[in-house]
Amino acid sequence: MRLLIRIPDMGLMTKMGIEMAVGSANRFGQRIRTAVLSVFIALFAFCLPAAALEVGETIQDSVSVGGFTMPLPAGVWTVYYINQSDDPEFPTAKVGLILERGKIVRQAMYIRTARATKHTGFKPYPYCERPYYFYEETLANQAGNVQQCWHMRAEALTGDGESSERYASLLEVSKRNGYFLPLTMIGARYHFANRSKTLRVSIGWNPDAILRAPESKKVWRFEDWTADAIAADPRKKVIMTKFKKWSQDWLPNVENAFSQSN
Repeated sequence: MRLLIRIPDMGLMTKMGIEMAVGSANRFGQRIRTAVLSVFIALFAFCLPAAALEVGETIQDSVSVGGFTMPLPAGVWTVYYINQSDDPEFPTAKVGLILERGKIVRQAMYIRTARATKHTGFKPYPYCERPYYFYEETLANQAGNVQQCWHMRAEALTGDGESSERYASLLEVSKRNGYFLPLTMIGARYHFANRSKTLRVSIGWNPDAILRAPESKKVWRFEDWTADAIAADPRKKVIMTKFKKWSQDWLPNVENAFSQSN
């Protein structure tokens, strides 16, 4: 009985080995390329959403700003402001929205996002607490670590510095469409940040659409809705307490938008 033993072709085996090695290298390279591509897509996603929006556009349900997807309160929201910075060390994206009904600006929303590429100079947020806030809650506000706070406040729709451009856009859109725009908004501001990213969201209501201002004033102003002014008027306290409850219930939406961002 003859035992047949097939000796493999060493040339063929060498060729197969090379092909396997090349294939492994190619697959490894593909994984690297895929990882790099994923990082690129994440960075690209930061810039794309805000740029894809247009002033005057109407949206519902949610909005994407700088890689964060933020749910919207019920209603049809109009984009009145878009601003994006391509600073390689600290890119930011900002979007302003209004909710109009019956030619009256009923609500306003402002979303500001930022990314930090160097992770240095991270300081506590200076506006977690202010004497004029109706309510404030600071979960964390640490240097070089996590920042989470929110508060109920009045916001004057005037200003200088960073806010002046946004307020000018709001005024322009309101004038062009014949909307009644209040001088102040009342509502919540949320601030979430760590060394890599920041999400700041403001949601405000038009107090003139809720409570009539005295005839002598015509419309409400910022100083009419400070903590002291609210404490002196039971009607205002009821209104702000109601909005505080709504804002507490809305807090998880901001937390999720921050934690689930790219």
